[in-house]
Amino acid sequence: MTAAAMAVLAGAGAAVVRPYLVACAACWLAVCAVPLAAIDGAAHRLPDALTGAAFAGTTVFLLAAAGFDDRWIDLARSAAGAAAVAGLFALLALARPGSAGLGDVKLGLSVGALAAWFGWGTLALAVIAGFVFAAVYGLWLLASGRASIRSSIAFGPFLLAGGFAAVLLAGAMGIG
Repeated sequence: MTAAAMAVLAGAGAAVVRPYLVACAACWLAVCAVPLAAIDGAAHRLPDALTGAAFAGTTVFLLAAAGFDDRWIDLARSAAGAAAVAGLFALLALARPGSAGLGDVKLGLSVGALAAWFGWGTLALAVIAGFVFAAVYGLWLLASGRASIRSSIAFGPFLLAGGFAAVLLAGAMGIG
């Protein structure tokens, strides 16, 4: 099941994201995203080994894309986007402990870097979509009686879903 999900997500990235080295960054993040989402959903934990690998691979492919196509402005925006999303989750973790964790901060680096490559609008959509997906899921849990108002949910899967939704939409629209 995990391998199939990785293949579908990576295949979608390869099909719509351009240029190819950015598609490779999306595929790399997809391969890391599926186990990250599964682990976070089950254990409310995002392992450093996977968040580190996700960020390292995404960074290497985006660096290569910038160098190959002379897109240093896109790379600078990508770096700023990574810092912005990680900073947002760091602030959440500090302001309200338990609302976000350091794993979310580290995952925000990868999602922010990839989404910001396509522009600030794509980055904003990625983050907002993640929160909307989490809210809808939380409301469904409440309505179905599977959770109470004091329950917590793992945010990593929703951050990843929002990021990929935004990136795939930008790729399908020819942005990037």
